[in-house]
Amino acid sequence: MKKLQKHLKMLLCLMVSAVMLFTCALVGCGEQSAPPVDEDPPTVTPGPGDKDPDDKEPDDKEPDDKEPDDKDPDEKDPEEQQPQEKPFAVEYRADYAPEAFGEVTNEITELGSGVHLVANKLKKTNGQDVVVYAIEVDLNKANIVAGTKNNAAETFAYEKAAPYAMAQAWEKQTGGHVYSSLNADFFGSYCVNAFVKDGFIIKDGHNDNGNYDYREGASDVPASAPMLFGVKGTTAQIAPIQAYEGDPTSAEVKKELVKAKLSYAIAYGDKLIDFRQNATLSASYISLRTEGQSGAQRKGYAVKVDTSAGITNLTVLEVTEVTSSTRFTAGAGYGYLQSTDMLSEIHDYLASLKPGDKISLAVSSPDGTWDGYETILGCRQALVVNDAIAETVKLENSNSAQSPDVPRSAVGIKPDGNVVIFAVESMYYGKKNKEGDTHGMNLPELAQFAYYYGCTQAANFDGGGSTQLVVRGENEETGRVIVRSSDTASTGLTSTRVVMNGILVTSRKEG
Repeated sequence: MKKLQKHLKMLLCLMVSAVMLFTCALVGCGEQSAPPVDEDPPTVTPGPGDKDPDDKEPDDKEPDDKEPDDKDPDEKDPEEQQPQEKPFAVEYRADYAPEAFGEVTNEITELGSGVHLVANKLKKTNGQDVVVYAIEVDLNKANIVAGTKNNAAETFAYEKAAPYAMAQAWEKQTGGHVYSSLNADFFGSYCVNAFVKDGFIIKDGHNDNGNYDYREGASDVPASAPMLFGVKGTTAQIAPIQAYEGDPTSAEVKKELVKAKLSYAIAYGDKLIDFRQNATLSASYISLRTEGQSGAQRKGYAVKVDTSAGITNLTVLEVTEVTSSTRFTAGAGYGYLQSTDMLSEIHDYLASLKPGDKISLAVSSPDGTWDGYETILGCRQALVVNDAIAETVKLENSNSAQSPDVPRSAVGIKPDGNVVIFAVESMYYGKKNKEGDTHGMNLPELAQFAYYYGCTQAANFDGGGSTQLVVRGENEETGRVIVRSSDTASTGLTSTRVVMNGILVTSRKEG
């Protein structure tokens, strides 16, 4: 009995202890006073690490807030605003399938800014492998000039040289860089067509032997209009010496084109006015009297000029206003530039001249086609005219035009203004071939290629043994022969046929 009582006491104590522990857990082992209901809650000042409930987290944004890296959809990246220059590539005409050859592949080498060498590899339909080399030139970045022996222009004498020697002469005189050199008009005693270098007229027109029928070999005129290639500033063109109407194969049209000549004009402002040597006064031109006595005039000007340095370098000695009939006689080293009052647009210009002034001259052509051009090189036959292969190309009979395996030199212009200089090698023409040499082209094949390449105008230069292409990249110390002359089959830089003039692709960093 006593034991039972003892056990009940122990159980009661355990129960009381458990109740006390449970109560303590509910109240947090201590009392907390609730604030009176009628009193405002105490004001709490945030501590340094506390947050104001009205403050926003950095990630909380107002609708118009932007992250620093967020871009306005209308705002362009500075790099995107600058037009990115596309890598150079050749875009052949996709809508044209040449008859003479199949697929063309190429290898491109940059020679300098705006100058690229393109090796166009193709197989003709007769199975022959051909490489047409193209030098494509952006005239905004590089230049094209005429090459001559010693780089002579005003003092030019008919002397022949290798194209690379012409390039070296240009570099020596200007301090610039020549990227490529190629033959141009002809290798004989003088060039066949008109020729202008650095603004000086070296030859004023095509050879004129009185025969204008292209079918007669002695005439040395093409079936097409005789073409010229020229550069003025950053503009190039391929065209006859003047515009014409009718059939260019006819003797009548050919005669008109062959007899047309380049001349000089006086440049003042952006205008040109023709002058003629030892001609009577006219209402359309100024007369330059360099020999004999001038005709009478009633009103106008007579400007005495020093002619000892040639008509391209006239110096004013004296200016006389003429009000009555007067005669002027030229003498040794001086002459008279004369105009009538009918030339009203130049009246003030002549009146403004003073002793010591230089007369500025520019190239002029009969209808203005070649006015102001600084470089003009004579071509032979037309290849591409007004974005179409020349209809006359299959009629040509000079310079082995229809022979299928001839070295060729040519020039073309693309719609973007780029000039393309073409050169085709053929050792088979010179009978110096060995296995693996490439073959040449006839004129219709070359015309098809120039058109396929994208040229809207193109013309043929002299070819055969004259064709030799040398290139020299921006960082190359010396040139490389890319197309060998069939006369020599040599990679020697000057081992080629010497010619009267060449076409040089140069830098615009002239010294």
